[in-house]
Amino acid sequence: MSTNDVPGANPQNNDILDIGCWAEHEDGSLIIVEGTEDNRVIYSIFDMAKIPIIEYRDAMPKISFEKTFSWNVKTSKEKWTWHDKSPFPWNRIIKKGFSDGGRLASAEHIITAAERVAESLRLRGEEIDDDNHHRSNDTRNRVNTILSKIGNAIDKFLK
Repeated sequence: MSTNDVPGANPQNNDILDIGCWAEHEDGSLIIVEGTEDNRVIYSIFDMAKIPIIEYRDAMPKISFEKTFSWNVKTSKEKWTWHDKSPFPWNRIIKKGFSDGGRLASAEHIITAAERVAESLRLRGEEIDDDNHHRSNDTRNRVNTILSKIGNAIDKFLK
């Protein structure tokens, strides 16, 4: 039976989070739990929409993992369907040509600092219009004028 709660997060489900538990998202992404020790969960997420498939490996405290990957209509952004009694569907990954080699330790390693800031502040990007380059010059001129006036005032004060 599948559930939208991380195994062990809801005592009514009578299950536990352990190595091999996995989840799928409606967009095709997959999560597999690779370890549970010291109240930390080590897991991999497979982004099946990318070619080649990208695997992100990460770890987080168990409580945070349960909150992040369990479905709650009011607070959750993403809905994962969890499986703890069936094997991980490696065939989905193999069929899409998952390549051998190193893995990224986490998604944070492939996004830029600008993307992380934009995401945390919920900023949206726009193309820069080259016709508006004069705005930066106007601002720079105003700042220089203000700094010049402050400098002149300090000079008069010190005399």
